[in-house]
Amino acid sequence: MRILPIQKNYCTNYTSQVNQKKKSQNAASNIINANFAAYPQKNISFGGLISPVELLVKKIPLDEKLASLLEIALPGDVVFSAKNLKAAQKALKESVDLFNNVLKRFFFIPDDNLDGAVAFVRGLNNDLEVVNLNNFEMQIVNGEKSLPLKPKDGTYIENGTVLSIKDTQIPIKYKSDANLSFQRCLFSSCYDMSDFVKQGIKNQNAKSIKALSKDIDKKGKQISFADIGGQDAVINNLKKGILYPVKYPEAFENTVVNHGFIMYGPPGTGKTLIAQALANETSAQFIKLNGLEMESKWVGESEANWRKLFHFAKEYQPSIIFIDEFDAVAKKRGGIDAFGDKVVNQLLTLMSDIEKDGDDVFVITATNKLNMLDDAITRSGRFGKHLEVKAPDNIDAVSSILNIHTRNKKVDPNLDVQKISQALLDKKATGADIAFVVNSANENAFERLGIYEKMENGTFGKADMDALMIVEDDFLKAIENFGSGNKGVQNRNPIGYTK
Repeated sequence: MRILPIQKNYCTNYTSQVNQKKKSQNAASNIINANFAAYPQKNISFGGLISPVELLVKKIPLDEKLASLLEIALPGDVVFSAKNLKAAQKALKESVDLFNNVLKRFFFIPDDNLDGAVAFVRGLNNDLEVVNLNNFEMQIVNGEKSLPLKPKDGTYIENGTVLSIKDTQIPIKYKSDANLSFQRCLFSSCYDMSDFVKQGIKNQNAKSIKALSKDIDKKGKQISFADIGGQDAVINNLKKGILYPVKYPEAFENTVVNHGFIMYGPPGTGKTLIAQALANETSAQFIKLNGLEMESKWVGESEANWRKLFHFAKEYQPSIIFIDEFDAVAKKRGGIDAFGDKVVNQLLTLMSDIEKDGDDVFVITATNKLNMLDDAITRSGRFGKHLEVKAPDNIDAVSSILNIHTRNKKVDPNLDVQKISQALLDKKATGADIAFVVNSANENAFERLGIYEKMENGTFGKADMDALMIVEDDFLKAIENFGSGNKGVQNRNPIGYTK
């Protein structure tokens, strides 16, 4: 939860009993004197600029101020105290993880004698929790027992206990000894976030209710090899190297199975989709991550993260680990990055352990910078299988991908697929590019039939979708806009090009 910057609202009216803004200082002084006549009097100097009302308010003990606010605190309210608001807000931000419920209102009590900060939270069951906002221990005294409350920790607290914050002792009372309802705005400030919080709760509840209406038995569409076009050679290699050894282990008892694969090629060619499809085909645990996700600024933590990952994969084998942007973590050693070298060494060790133990754990990596990988990574035995995932370089491959992305859309049955495929091939479109063009063609059909306009006017209906059909002009327009808006496509090197 994020605590927003607090804007001060002076003299918030906590009850309807009185409008404090209309009270004069003399009247406020009389009320305070009447309610606190029983408290021990102290010698007060009026030599400074502090008003008599402020001096009289300071006579009210902190435990009485807290008790008065706890009387009116509702679930989600926080009563907190420190020397000043800035220090209190900083302490709240540092302890935000301790609050388990939505916070609606904040009541702040400044106290010059309090060496630290403390917060009290009303729970949903009207119970009271105290939160130690400090970097030192507080003590909770109940009779003869004294229990420590660790820094940045919280616990429930009962009526009658005493909270000890260094030299300050605060008896916890659910009700003040005197009626302070008229003086609350004089010794405290209220920051009401209820309207902001209500909207957030409403939005979250709407999402939760929407989730309830989903068919829990209906699973999302799983990607299979049939959903990937133009990559038959790569798929066949993965079937032989991973799918068949997992499904038919008895056939590979006397065979050295390769556990590391590197897929390389330009972005958008379907490397991630291929790995996901393989995991679905093998019913294996699929772990997908970007190499940089495992990095840590702390020495040794990155290597520990990799060990945990491989341990998890072994626990739930058969499993497939897919590492995207592999060149970010497996780059050549011997440079100025000593920590990066240690990560490469750790990966090599983990891969060797998998091979030695014969685990059904396979690591598939993806990169478009094969030449940046360390030689020990790419050699046989670790990641010895290198599979080039090319952009489609012939009309049949393009047509295959185009058919996959259009099979669930209403397309003109007389569409010249060869013409569209040739236009995409001329643009050197990747699989991701073809998917983008198909969606753009669908949007063009919406524009051509005025569907967006009908949505704007509120006249859209099911009949409009029944009449929808993507035609050749929609595709050609999408391809033209794609080519003009993607300069990188024009500069893309032909397949097989080497610098």
